[in-house]
Amino acid sequence: MDNMKNAATAVVGIDAVENMDLSGNGDSKMKILFLSQRFLFPMDTGGKIRTGKILEQLSKKASITIISNVESPKDDKYLGEVHRLCDKFIPVPWKEMERYNLKFYMKIAAQSFSRYPISVLNDYSGELEQAVLKELAAEKYDLAICDFLQSTLNFRNVKNIPQLLFQHNVESTITERHLSNSKDPVSKVFWGLQHKRMMRHEGEMCRNFDLTIAVSEKDKERIEEMFHADEVYGIPTGVDTDYFYYKEDAREKQQLVFTGSMDWLPNEDAMIYFIEKIFPLIKKDAPNTNLVIVGRRPTPALQKLTDGRKDIEITGWVEDTRPYMEESAVFIVPIRIGGGTRMKIYEALSMGKAMVSTSIGAEGLPLKHNEQIMFADDETTFAEHVLTLLRDDRLRKKMGATARQYVYENFRWEKVADVFLELCQKAASKK
Repeated sequence: MDNMKNAATAVVGIDAVENMDLSGNGDSKMKILFLSQRFLFPMDTGGKIRTGKILEQLSKKASITIISNVESPKDDKYLGEVHRLCDKFIPVPWKEMERYNLKFYMKIAAQSFSRYPISVLNDYSGELEQAVLKELAAEKYDLAICDFLQSTLNFRNVKNIPQLLFQHNVESTITERHLSNSKDPVSKVFWGLQHKRMMRHEGEMCRNFDLTIAVSEKDKERIEEMFHADEVYGIPTGVDTDYFYYKEDAREKQQLVFTGSMDWLPNEDAMIYFIEKIFPLIKKDAPNTNLVIVGRRPTPALQKLTDGRKDIEITGWVEDTRPYMEESAVFIVPIRIGGGTRMKIYEALSMGKAMVSTSIGAEGLPLKHNEQIMFADDETTFAEHVLTLLRDDRLRKKMGATARQYVYENFRWEKVADVFLELCQKAASKK
């Protein structure tokens, strides 16, 4: 293991892309090339968790090669974990641009003139594209998978092999909701152009790939309706029920918790909306209530809004979100923008947390109001549901236990990976 890790670290530090063969054997299992533009460790975002956990199970039944950008030295300490997901790993050195500075905004301005959406341009890399083409030329694969719509430009020259697109969100729904929530003329123009370009690109990709996997039935139906795509299939969301376990005797504070990557616009919007519109209503009746926001890269706007407040904690990135969820009485999901599914929801439900969410926040998830979750789509109702759960320990515990049992019976990662493998085999039979 140490030798493998040292070799991997050495590869990251050079310009040429070399392969790490982690299998030590050559068998007749289905052979899959998997492009993950972002390195999957640490698994600290919903997309990385979903992809990583599926690959962890899938690699037991198929031979997986992963191609991924790797940023050294930041990612070096995680390279020894890659063997859990694949037989072969091809790292592509890269450097992520720093955000919210002049160079960052100048890049966005320049990209605004492209026919492609900015998020798609940001995930394209000539080096990454060449790594994909080089590996496909050197080895015979049954299937090539592109993880996330944003990475699809790296597949534009891939030919003569069945291709599968793994769609974690309906990206056009996100741009549309950003457009509808835009207040000023500049934002409206910007999101209007991004939405138009995303609609065109997403439609082309969902029709051109041999098969598209969506992460909910709702997203599957939306892709079919919006883009007239035929080969679209939904998979359930999964959760590691052993890791996110239910602790019946957990001591809960008068505290609300939200988890998620805070550099993702729907999450930032959700927290700003909650702090400005909903939290004051809760504080009016329950003034001792605190809020903790757990997730990487909180934006300057969010930090400015909460600066100096003792009743709101922003943690930034944490190694483990579970202690924050465990000690909080209510999990909140006040999301107004977004598609896909919410990994955070199943993680919290697996831990037996009582939850209040907007309909959009849990869109596509088969959850029932007043059974596993409470829904609210206006500020007053959202605040009332939170207050009800804060006051009623018995109801809160009952809802949490019901949610945990439901998630355990239906959404373990083993079940999700089996469905994913069936769809891989279906895609591989296309050509």
